[in-house]
Amino acid sequence: MWADNEADFDLLGFDFLVDGLVVALTEPRLLPLTVGVLGDWGSGKSSLMRIAGSEVAALTSEVEGEDGQEPKPRYLVVEFSPWQHEDYDDVKTALMSSILDALRKSAPALKAEITRLMKIVEGLKKFGRRSGRVGASMAAGATPIVLQLTSPDLDSALVDIATKGAGAIAGEVSSALADPPEVVDKSDGAADYPDDIKTFRTLFGSLVAAAPYEAIVVLIDDLDRCLPETVVDTFEAIRLFLNTPHTAYVLALNQTVVESAIDSRYPDLTKQDGAGIGRDYLEKMLQLKVAIPPLSAPEAETYVNLLFAELHLDANDFAKVRAAADAARATGDLTVAFNIGIAGEALGAVPEQLANDLSWAAEITPILSTSLRGNPRQLKRFLNNLLLKYRSAARRNIDLKLPILAKLMVLEDQHQTEFQKLFDWVVVAGGSCPEIAEAEDRARGAAPAPSPSESPIAKAGAPRAAKKAQVDPVNVPIPPVPLTDAQTWADKPHIATWLRAEPPLKGVDLRKYFTYSRDKLSFGVSASRLTQALQQLLAQVQNEVNASRRNFYQQVKDLDSAERAQFMEALLERVQRAPATIALTVALELAEQIPDIVQQVCDVLKRVPAMTIPPEAATKAVLRLPSDNPDVISLLDTWAASDNLALRRVLETSRTAQRRAGTSGDLS
Repeated sequence: MWADNEADFDLLGFDFLVDGLVVALTEPRLLPLTVGVLGDWGSGKSSLMRIAGSEVAALTSEVEGEDGQEPKPRYLVVEFSPWQHEDYDDVKTALMSSILDALRKSAPALKAEITRLMKIVEGLKKFGRRSGRVGASMAAGATPIVLQLTSPDLDSALVDIATKGAGAIAGEVSSALADPPEVVDKSDGAADYPDDIKTFRTLFGSLVAAAPYEAIVVLIDDLDRCLPETVVDTFEAIRLFLNTPHTAYVLALNQTVVESAIDSRYPDLTKQDGAGIGRDYLEKMLQLKVAIPPLSAPEAETYVNLLFAELHLDANDFAKVRAAADAARATGDLTVAFNIGIAGEALGAVPEQLANDLSWAAEITPILSTSLRGNPRQLKRFLNNLLLKYRSAARRNIDLKLPILAKLMVLEDQHQTEFQKLFDWVVVAGGSCPEIAEAEDRARGAAPAPSPSESPIAKAGAPRAAKKAQVDPVNVPIPPVPLTDAQTWADKPHIATWLRAEPPLKGVDLRKYFTYSRDKLSFGVSASRLTQALQQLLAQVQNEVNASRRNFYQQVKDLDSAERAQFMEALLERVQRAPATIALTVALELAEQIPDIVQQVCDVLKRVPAMTIPPEAATKAVLRLPSDNPDVISLLDTWAASDNLALRRVLETSRTAQRRAGTSGDLS
């Protein structure tokens, strides 16, 4: 299994992004520089930043140091996470302290200068977020930093108010930053204690220039996990205190989240179109952006395959396959850069377990990468969950085939409703499932039933059909044969793709697999109490083919009252768990035909959150339930008063049409 931490080496093929970041950080003409590494959560931002930081830190001077010493590093790389400080420390001073601590350890000759700056930082800590919140102490009457950074299309009234008030704010903050004799120790350079932030910036710039490095590179992670105040404080620390020559700041962040945090921090500052200032603020703060794209299907497969290689190979062999993958990626054709064939070329003999894992992973990864939008963290979590279940079963001496378990988990992960349907079939079958066999045969190449126009009889009659005057019985349309529930299921494109993936499930008893693959599935207490016959009937009435489903309604009507109550309890339990499934339609259709269950159906539907009710259910309820029944009226009134706007609109239209027609409708 794999830890959910940032990586120290590249399995994602981000070398082109790493190279771009390293080039930018080591180009003196770009400094000072603030870079944003942008991507969704789990996209690999932290790994990319760490790998680039390691490469920059490894750069050394080309000549040997004095007295034959090893070449010295050209850059000082500092890592910082504002998220780890926001609960107990002022983030601005924490960032300053982290940089100064790193310099104190690596450049002892600058101890005096660093100590002086640390005293200033300690003084600033006493004022917490007041120190530089709006940058007012930079100059009397200065506008707040947020207004300096953003675009000129802010609401003019807000800008005017903020600018007029800036002088007062500046005075307040300057007073707060002045030496309070009862708090600040002025010994050891008290006369030089700054009365504004500009002094710190000047001293810090001098310290960086004197340091034995070409530049100081600060890597800031986890910004998109922080509260809005912490996000803004981090940017203000860079802008006001630390943005001096020979410095670079790299921030890994989710752009949407950080923009929203900035908008939340300044809710009263809006542009003329009403939008917040988050996007403009970020545009001004970041001079360069490195955007991480989602993994394509071949890239996702390569990543998963390399994870399995890391799991099964020793360090030497794993280095070989990584080199082979890097060589394949260098061609730039975006194909799978590591698979069983490339493994064979790199290793000669591929370990059996690795070969097996690469084989089945090739089947499910293209499907999985689509639903997870090429997110590396989600892919890794799926694999960890898979191996956890597999090993849990092994501890109980339950023999599960890993490829079969993986295939079922893919279906559950992406299509919960379809997974529920498969589970229902398996429960009724009590062993190998005939429906899955029928669906697989259809998806894997069994010729579908020809339409009337394509039938051999119709084709034979085609020439004679051209004679308009003739009426040939051969040309009489042949009614299509209704599809079974399994065939209808197999014809769904996403299900057909899943059914064609290896391994086949035909003839496999899947019951033990459902024990370990059903994270989101509930057996249902009511359904578990049903007899085998009633469980089978419950599955049959949930056939998505209308004619097939309704053929079994009479059997429900013929049940004695006790059995029917149990049956309806199980059906309505399914409705409560998944209102958007066929179970809701079945409940309404049965209530139309069996008057004594109307109250039960209405009571349950009133307990289902209205926001989860599909709008079309309103039309079905109006058409099929007795309009003069008090329970029905109460249910519809509940929906009419809900926050589900689409449901309310459809309900109002259906009720109006019913009143005009003067009827409650008929089965359709």
